[in-house]
Amino acid sequence: MGRTVYSAVLLLLPVAAAYITPLSPVTGRLGRAAGASPASSLFSGAATARRQGAASHGLGGVQMQMEKGGRQRALVDEDAAMGRRFLVSGAMALAAAMGLPNTASAGYTSPPTKLRGAMMSGETIAASVGGAQRWGDFAPRLANLCNELGFAQGDTLPSRAFCSDENQMYPAIQITKHFATPPFDHGRVGGVVATDRHGPHAAHGKDLVLVAASHVGYDAGNWGKYRRLVTEDDHVSTSCGMISAILGWYLAQYEDAQNRIRLVMNGDGDARVRIPTDLLDPNRPEGMYLVLSRMTKTGPNGLPVPIGRSAAYQEYEMLPALADRIKKAPKNDVNDKINKGMYDEAESAPIGGYLSSEMFGFRRETVDRGEPNYFLERHVLANIQEILTSAAPMLTAALAISQLEFERTARTLIASPAYKGKKVFFCAGVNVDISPAEGSKDLLDDLLGDTMFLPVSSLYIDEKGKAYSMQAMAFAKALSRQSTQNAAAVDLEEAMRLTGAAKPTKLQVGASCGCPACTCT
Repeated sequence: MGRTVYSAVLLLLPVAAAYITPLSPVTGRLGRAAGASPASSLFSGAATARRQGAASHGLGGVQMQMEKGGRQRALVDEDAAMGRRFLVSGAMALAAAMGLPNTASAGYTSPPTKLRGAMMSGETIAASVGGAQRWGDFAPRLANLCNELGFAQGDTLPSRAFCSDENQMYPAIQITKHFATPPFDHGRVGGVVATDRHGPHAAHGKDLVLVAASHVGYDAGNWGKYRRLVTEDDHVSTSCGMISAILGWYLAQYEDAQNRIRLVMNGDGDARVRIPTDLLDPNRPEGMYLVLSRMTKTGPNGLPVPIGRSAAYQEYEMLPALADRIKKAPKNDVNDKINKGMYDEAESAPIGGYLSSEMFGFRRETVDRGEPNYFLERHVLANIQEILTSAAPMLTAALAISQLEFERTARTLIASPAYKGKKVFFCAGVNVDISPAEGSKDLLDDLLGDTMFLPVSSLYIDEKGKAYSMQAMAFAKALSRQSTQNAAAVDLEEAMRLTGAAKPTKLQVGASCGCPACTCT
């Protein structure tokens, strides 16, 4: 090959699925078997593993997951090598992992680390959105589910792992109400879980609950937007702002490529793809790369062969499958012009939405300083093709982040000695911040608002260290069987009234008598 392709063996990502087999979201049943424990009934069919399995589980090799349509992804351990390195998304890393020729484009080499994606298919997104429920319903259902699993009422300490955004306070209030204690805090920006806080969390309660959630705004059908009522002009801004900022770098390059990659078609069946030369530069340290074999014909050596060149672009024969997609697409101005052969040598149409997820990827140089935005960026990058080509990129990004944070955190919970001998329930999802209506002045209703929870995954660990998990659809079904009424819920207004009416505690330093220089005996 003209250029070097990495073929080193990559480490297998030790995802939670390596230690716990998720309950099938399609075939899982929650019916109680005769003599079965509450956990085995709720998580019927889920394989179990003890905590020590996490430490002894062998790693190595490359695991492939087949996606719908025959696509594969390499699962690799991005935690094994920390520090400065390149991260990559897309098909090139797969070729490197399998030692295959690089057919993305002549000259490209793939970086050594491939991030494991969350498999954000349309079915995955639909399962989470289909399980959406108000936090006012989710919190009592979660408390009742934990009660059914035998969690001790009054001795269970919940924890939240939410972003620091002010619109995340309502879920925290609901947790306080239904678990009768304020939650511990595992949260970092964007919903990243601070796994170094497991020890204090475990030490502060008999049984433990952890709810982790990324978040996304929803303003009149626009995902990722939220109206800030306590600003001077009540303006709409991004939510989550950090996720939006990270996604912006990728989105700008994707939209640029959508406009600058051109399609040339005419009536005699000639179909070509015109690509700017800077997008074909193999020496760029980071940025978008194109998988040309998914949009252009290839030569005998498996590499695309230009049929025309200029200083500004190279032209290739279009892949017949892409040409067929364009011809069969619903009518619109661009398609109609292309199909009627109205483009000649000097004219072209932007590729636009035909730049689909399998046609591109990204390289991104990052520095791991243990900061939460590093985790957010690697989760985004691992799923960037699905995020950018989805109908709601901010929603898809939030779901992907929550799924990968669930897997990362689940590993640490299973392995942590701090939780040994304790019941632990961990669930991850996405908080949807329903934006207040324009002109609204009802701050109490709109600031505490109609926040919703989209379930992603859940994990239950019993006192013996056995672990059970459920994915989105099964978790949503388990919650739906629980009542939205919780007899153990606390009346927070009454609790505050009683606290305010009680005699205040007298603070003291030193002797109880309060003498400046005590001589009392």
